[in-house]
Amino acid sequence: MKRILLFISLFILILSASLASDFEFKHIPVQEEGRIKPIDTFARNQMLRVYGKRSLKSEKIDAVDWLFDVAINEKASTYKVFNVRNPEVVRSLGLEWSTEHKYTFEELSTAVQSNLELLNEIHSKPEETLTLVEKQLLELYFNVLRFKDLKSSFSCLLPYIHVHNETIANAVDIEPGTSTNYYRFITHFDNMGVLINSLRETPENEWTTTDSSLNMILQQLNYINSDRFSQSIKLIPAMTLVETEEWLSVWELMDGRKLTESQENLIGLLDNYISARLDKNELAMQTALNNYQTTIFNLSNKIPEKSILIKEVWNNEADLFYKSLAFYLIAFILLALSWITKPTLFRKIAYGSLIIGLLLQTYGLYLRMIIMGRPPVSTLYETIIFVGFIGVICAVFIEYFRKDGLGVFIGAVLGSIFHYISFGYASDGDTMGMLVAVLDSNFWLATHVTTITIGYGASIVAGLMGHVYLVYAIAKYKDSTKLKEIYNNTFGITLLALFFTLFGTILGGIWADQSWGRFWGWDPKENGALLICMWQLLMIHLRLTGLIRAPGFALGMILNNIIVVIAWFGVNLLNIGLHSYGFASGVAINLSIFIIFEIVTGVTTYYWAKSKIR
Repeated sequence: MKRILLFISLFILILSASLASDFEFKHIPVQEEGRIKPIDTFARNQMLRVYGKRSLKSEKIDAVDWLFDVAINEKASTYKVFNVRNPEVVRSLGLEWSTEHKYTFEELSTAVQSNLELLNEIHSKPEETLTLVEKQLLELYFNVLRFKDLKSSFSCLLPYIHVHNETIANAVDIEPGTSTNYYRFITHFDNMGVLINSLRETPENEWTTTDSSLNMILQQLNYINSDRFSQSIKLIPAMTLVETEEWLSVWELMDGRKLTESQENLIGLLDNYISARLDKNELAMQTALNNYQTTIFNLSNKIPEKSILIKEVWNNEADLFYKSLAFYLIAFILLALSWITKPTLFRKIAYGSLIIGLLLQTYGLYLRMIIMGRPPVSTLYETIIFVGFIGVICAVFIEYFRKDGLGVFIGAVLGSIFHYISFGYASDGDTMGMLVAVLDSNFWLATHVTTITIGYGASIVAGLMGHVYLVYAIAKYKDSTKLKEIYNNTFGITLLALFFTLFGTILGGIWADQSWGRFWGWDPKENGALLICMWQLLMIHLRLTGLIRAPGFALGMILNNIIVVIAWFGVNLLNIGLHSYGFASGVAINLSIFIIFEIVTGVTTYYWAKSKIR
C-alpha cells in the first residue's frame, strides 16, 4: 500500500510540474456563452462546430493557430474544414460530392449565396417539421456564417490601407508609404476633419492629389466597416462593476463610443501583437503579450487568475480522459492475455495500467474542479465521467482485496464504456459551460449531486457484478467458493450503493427545500431516485429473508441497472418537472437498446445459471 501511495504522489508531482507558466496568445481570456475562458478553448469550440474535431490535422495546426489564420490570413478560406457527410446536403447546394466529405469556405460560401432562397425557406419552417437533410443544411448555413464572422473579427486591426500621401500620413501619425488599419483612422478621425470637409466641399474635377487619395481611403474604410457585425470574439471587458456584464469584441468598440484608458491599451496591444505576428517578430510579439496580460489581469476580479487559464489550456492539450481510456483498454487487453499465459504477471501489469488510467482520470476531474470552481458533477457530461470514475475506484479496491482479475475486468469495462459515452456528449461543444442558476446555487446541491452520483456508480458496479456472477455460474457452476465470494462482494457493493443513493436523495430534498420551497414534489427525477432506493431495499430484504438465492439477487441487480439509467437519463426525456434543465435529446434509442440488452442477457443467463446450479 505504501508503494502505491508513493507512486500516486510521484505521478501527481510529475503532472503538476508539467503545467506551463508562460503566458501565450492561447491564454488570452475571452467570453463565450457567459463564461470567461482562454481563447484556446474558444477556438476549439469553433473548430468543433465547423470541422467536427478540435484540431486541424490536415494542415498540422492546432485550433488557436487555425483561428488566428482565419482572422488574419486569406489562405484560411482554402482550408477544407467544413465536414459534410451527407451526399444529399451536398447535392442540395449544387456541389460535387467528395469522398473525403471536406469543403472549403470559398466553396460553401458561393453555394450558400446561390441557395439563399432555399435556406431562408427552411429557416422559416417550425423546427419539429424539418427533415434530417433540412436540419443539416441549416446547421451548415450557420457554420458558414460563423466562419465568416470569425474571418472578419480582427479586420479593423489589419494593415489593409496603404497611405502614400504625406498630408494624410501626418494626420494619422504614420510614415508616408506605410500601411495602417481601420482602427488608426478611427482614433485619428478628428485630425482628418479638415481634409474630409475640404473633400466634401470641392467638386470632383477640382480634387487635389490629397483629395483623390483621401477619397480612395474613405472607400476602403467604408468597405472594411461592413465587417462591423463580426462580434463573436469578445475579449475586451466592459469595464463596469456588474460581474455578468457581457464582454465586447474589438469591432463593438469601433462605433464611436468613448473608450476607457484600459480598453484603448488592450486594443493597442492587440494591434501591436497582430503586426508583430504578421512580421514574424517574436520579440515584439512576446512584449505585446506581456503588456497585455499585465493590463487585463489588473482590471478587476471578474477575470480568472492567469494560472487558471493556463491550467485550462494545458488540460485541453493533455486530453487526460483520452489517455485514461487508452490505459483502461490496455488493462483489458493485458487481463485477456493473463487468461492465456502467465496469469500472475499479466494480471499485475493490467492492474497497474488500470491504476494509471484512474490517476489520469482523477487528475482530469481535479483540473475541472479548479477551473470551474465547483464539483465536477453538475452537468450530464460530468456525471457520466464521474460515475465511470466511481466505478473504477470500486473496481480497484475489489482487485486489491481479491487479486484474481475480477476488479481489473470491472474497472476496464466500466471505465472504457463511460469514457466512450462521455465523448459523445463532449462533441456537442464546451463541456465546461455555465450552469443554470438553480444548478450553481449552494452547498446542499454540491453534496446532493456528488453523493447520489457516487450511488449511481456503485449501483452500476453491482449490476455488472451480477452479470459476472451469472456468467461464472454457467461456466464454473461447481466452484461454489468463488461463486459465494462474488455473491458476497455484489451484496456489499449493493449496500454501499444504497447508502449513497439514499443519503443523496435526502440531501436533494434539503436542497429542493432551500431552492424551491418544498422538500419533495414527486418530480420525475425525484421519483427515479426514490425508485432506485426502493428496489435496492427490496433486493436486500429478499436476500436477508432467504426468499431469493444468489442467482435471483444477481438478476435483481442487473435489473437495477435499468432503473438507474431510467432515473439518470430516462426521466429527462419527459422534459417536464423542475429537473427539466437536464433534458437530453437523442438518447431514447440508445436507452431502449440498453434496456433490451439487460433484460435479455439478464433473464437468459439467470435461467441458464439456475439450471446449472441445480
